[in-house]
Amino acid sequence: MIRSLIAVLILSFISARDYYAGDALIKKGVNAFYDYQFDLAIDILSDARQQFPEHPGVHLIWAASRWVRSQAFLSIDDTYDVLQNDLDSITPIYEKLLEKYDYDPNYKLYYGSVLGLSARVSLGKKQWIKTLYRSYKGFKIIKKVANESPGIIDSQLPIGIVEYLAGISNPIIGWAVKLYDLEASTESGLRRMSIAADDGIWSWIESRAILSNLYLWVENEPILSLEYSQGLARDFPNNFYFNLLYLESMIRTNKLSESKDIIKDMEKGLSQLTSRQREWYQPYLTYEIALLAFFQKEYIKALELVNAAIKNYSAELDIILSNAYLLQGMIYDKINERAKAKESYRDCIGLDNFSYSIEKAKLHLKIPF
Repeated sequence: MIRSLIAVLILSFISARDYYAGDALIKKGVNAFYDYQFDLAIDILSDARQQFPEHPGVHLIWAASRWVRSQAFLSIDDTYDVLQNDLDSITPIYEKLLEKYDYDPNYKLYYGSVLGLSARVSLGKKQWIKTLYRSYKGFKIIKKVANESPGIIDSQLPIGIVEYLAGISNPIIGWAVKLYDLEASTESGLRRMSIAADDGIWSWIESRAILSNLYLWVENEPILSLEYSQGLARDFPNNFYFNLLYLESMIRTNKLSESKDIIKDMEKGLSQLTSRQREWYQPYLTYEIALLAFFQKEYIKALELVNAAIKNYSAELDIILSNAYLLQGMIYDKINERAKAKESYRDCIGLDNFSYSIEKAKLHLKIPF
């Protein structure tokens, strides 16, 4: 559904102070990770694992970095193997650390995150019930830490994600969430994530990225998305994904001239990506350029571009693909190709994700754009 719904939660839980031996080194690894310096990040974190094996977060952060790096080079199925194998290797480490430091809530928080991260494979396969079931094993622990140690603000992010996911899912999933004393509520989920975005020590980065994503493609509130994505793109200029969020936020808030400048920079940035990343991100960027052309009422150009984006789409999750089908349908409506527009809307609806594009496609299937 969403790029890092559960994927990089683990980067959220490092203390701002050098409270644990190794914090400073691990922070360097995390900063390199967000700057797309994946090899450097893994080298730093591997070194940190050797020097500080009892640090509560180093093993999970290392595993997450390896998983995200694998996405730059490997097939989707192979990245799942990397993630699962690493989680299998670090789980017994955390079990031993938890026995030794059972009084420290941060070890419990990381252990819960390890368990919750195992849901990532099922999330990618849209196995929603299994995703939530696996997540709960970890989130039960995380929720307990949040209740007993409210000063750990970063714990609000994973809890907020689960509450939000349950709030946009079917009633059965919402009922299951309530069994774990969580609200099946998009409002509560957004509120918790906003707390983490504003006051989290490290979770502010991932929280703002997730909120920007949700406000763009689920809540359909691009102004709110821009509030978060603009800062992320500024602070991490080499992060192509953050720039995509920023670009669409700008286009959909009618900042079209500025959007052209962003596109020029991003087209240059494509050359810095791996071939797998370009395969993944080029259709994203093509869709954004099509969206800009649509806003400029250049419908034929927009149609050519969105067709190319759909044809070449190869990303793991399909939220942008559903928006591309919606855009394609709206373009066909604009050029009086109603039969083709309906076909595009049906393709959008058939993806059955949580994007606002699904409901909008259902509307325009009945009423032309």
